[in-house]
Amino acid sequence: MAYAQHEGSDPYWFQEIDPLDALFLGTAWPQSFRDEFEFANARDAWLRILRGTQYGEGIQRFVREVVSASEELGIPVDDGELMLALAGRLEAAGLDGRRLPRRLLPRMALQGSRTVYGPPRDLRLPDPPDGVKERVRRFWKDSAEEPWANDTPQAVLRHGLRRFHDAGLPVKKESAMLLPAFYAGLMTKPGELLEDMGAHASAWALSLDETSVLVPVLDILMVAAEIEMSVAETLGRLFAVPAFTEPLPSDALLWTSSPGLALPRLAFELDIPAVSTLETVVTPDLLDWVGMHARMRLSAAARWSAADLEDMDSAEGGQAEPDERWAERREAVREALLRKVRKKSIEPAAFKRPQLDRPVERIWNADGSSVVRIPADTAPGKRWKDGVEGQMAAFREKFGREPGPDDPLFFDPDADEPTPLTREHFDDMMLDLAERAVEMGIDPAFVHAWREVGYVVTAENMSMFTTAEVLAFKRALARHRQAWA
Repeated sequence: MAYAQHEGSDPYWFQEIDPLDALFLGTAWPQSFRDEFEFANARDAWLRILRGTQYGEGIQRFVREVVSASEELGIPVDDGELMLALAGRLEAAGLDGRRLPRRLLPRMALQGSRTVYGPPRDLRLPDPPDGVKERVRRFWKDSAEEPWANDTPQAVLRHGLRRFHDAGLPVKKESAMLLPAFYAGLMTKPGELLEDMGAHASAWALSLDETSVLVPVLDILMVAAEIEMSVAETLGRLFAVPAFTEPLPSDALLWTSSPGLALPRLAFELDIPAVSTLETVVTPDLLDWVGMHARMRLSAAARWSAADLEDMDSAEGGQAEPDERWAERREAVREALLRKVRKKSIEPAAFKRPQLDRPVERIWNADGSSVVRIPADTAPGKRWKDGVEGQMAAFREKFGREPGPDDPLFFDPDADEPTPLTREHFDDMMLDLAERAVEMGIDPAFVHAWREVGYVVTAENMSMFTTAEVLAFKRALARHRQAWA
């Protein structure tokens, strides 16, 4: 990292790196990475290889030391100061004395890895099954069925293609549309830009463990685009894979292809309840939100970086007006996407979901930030308004003054000063609610699912969530109902 900074070649995503990322970067040096997606996917593939060796225990000890140092020093795990403070602790713990054998260094360990190199060049695609033309015809039939009602790759792909078709994209002509459409139907937030979806879809598809049942489906989508197979033939090959018409595996519902996401996941496997980062305190229920936010934040940073380079390139000839510069870039992006990854782009505005007649909506920005809008004249709006007024009254009674702009709306009732609710207090509230749920006429599994994933999905707010989030909540709900049965 210091070498790259000295040379002025450090990429924008270096600012997101935590100590586990830095550890992987050190084992891979002097190898470089095209972007943060390749880096994060290679990191995760390497950690999966180490998991089955004696060195996996060393990684676990390393993660424990990182989180312990973060808690003792009060420094987020991704703060540069913590990396400096760790050096002495690692030496004292004996974690700096064991050498990795050459075969486990990334350069050798990841040779031929699907995660890094993609599907094998000689991958043999399955032959279409009997009656496939009729199945493909039925696939294209207009269906209003939402993918969370039929949680198969087939339903998700059809949903994504319908959205792409509504945006004016040639979904029946370009097989390279299929993987981005699949990703869009499952993972995207409304603020995610269309021009980013090709790279995001590829990164997500390559991030899955090679043992995942979804890999054969994703490999067909990637190879078909590469060899320019027709859409109809690609769909026919997909119907030969059982996983295409079976429920999506849970390992496909989480974004992991960004720096800063591996350390919290490993910490939670070690029963560490929370990891403090510069962005937030990460708990298990926040992994999806943190991953989404990292993906969109880094994509926005990449665009800013590209704009800075354009400014430098145009410095000698005089700067173009911002609108003119972005117009030129839009056209360049459009041409490059169609030529290099064979996908057509339209105006690089946020990809719009169909407008549904629901009273709660979330307005997304391209960097992952958002605002929830609830019309005050609707039933949910009135309930929220009453709740906010009740909280403000409780604040005045507790602290003897009006709440200010920096005061928490939901505060710790036991604190002498306005203090946001802690995770522990929230958990206690949810557990108490779950214990009293039956007498209140509430399904206890509903409360436990809410506590597990960190959000609640209802018919009123469903449009605020991705298909992956809805499926994660529904599956958590089903698990807890089975446990309570």
